[in-house]
Amino acid sequence: MKIYTKTGDKGTTSLVGGDRAEKHDLRVWAYGTIDEVTSSIGLARAYVKEKEISEKLLKIQKTLFEVGAELASAGTDYYKRRIEDQDITFLEETIDKLDGLKPSYNGFIVPGGTIESAHLDVARTIVRRAERYISELKNYYEISDNLMKYTNRLSDGLYAMARYFDYKDIMEKVEENARKFNQNRSVVNNSQSEEIDEIMINRMVIDRETAKHIAEKCVQKSYEIGVPMVICVTDYSGNITLLERMDDSLLASIEIAMKKAYTAAALKAPTHELRDASLPAGELYGINTVDKIITFGGGFPLKVNGTIVGAIGVSGGTVEEDMKVAQFGVKAFEEGLTNGVTK
Repeated sequence: MKIYTKTGDKGTTSLVGGDRAEKHDLRVWAYGTIDEVTSSIGLARAYVKEKEISEKLLKIQKTLFEVGAELASAGTDYYKRRIEDQDITFLEETIDKLDGLKPSYNGFIVPGGTIESAHLDVARTIVRRAERYISELKNYYEISDNLMKYTNRLSDGLYAMARYFDYKDIMEKVEENARKFNQNRSVVNNSQSEEIDEIMINRMVIDRETAKHIAEKCVQKSYEIGVPMVICVTDYSGNITLLERMDDSLLASIEIAMKKAYTAAALKAPTHELRDASLPAGELYGINTVDKIITFGGGFPLKVNGTIVGAIGVSGGTVEEDMKVAQFGVKAFEEGLTNGVTK
């Protein structure tokens, strides 16, 4: 059988069931645009190496054949609903799963972060165009509500997939840049022994008593400057050892203090030093999109012999006030080591 049939030479095409329609018929615009979506998703899928997402995209492509068939049968005796509730549920579950893997982001996204996300964003915009045609088509023909719901969810689903690849790419770059950032910050002092006092490090644990001592000193400093604070002390992994909230401190400061301490422990640097590095030209560009990361002052690592053993995060006042109280906590920790108060 030859590919060309010549039946469309006069500007008409066949609908489901054999009825003929002009090629500029709104139904043809609608299912033709869905055909574009299917092809654009195929292009995106060619670049996707993750098996699970590739399989989801393939399933979507197969469902889109049903969408196209429903549109191509609109207004004929062969029209029937082809999109089921489970098709919509599949997209909603996919969106929820992918959305849960990344931090929330408020603002506009500039497409082109990765090859995968760029192609998925193109597919998403074509879906939106198809939606516009289908919305108009409903004024003239019977179109199922599920078909409208499916195309609407599909644009959201493709958006969620695109953002997943962008976030994954940012995380990989951030992790690599964070390693370089910390390597560049390391200063080798050849006059000191390269051996770490393992006994001292193993003995030094940010236990509750140590954390309590640091927090008490921070509270004392907070009273001096007249600002109620939230103080968070963590171990070297960023796990909370103690969280102290002073009366009348802001509720929002609880989460911010925890994030400051976590950031200082995870990136092994005071949080105020990360601001410039997180700007577009910086080594850690994109890191402020990562959940739990703070890039303004108030978080400091706690060290013994140059090794991170914990961290402190303070929030409640201005950045300068937070830093002043946090630094007082660091000083209390260091003096406690000398005086035997911390252990």
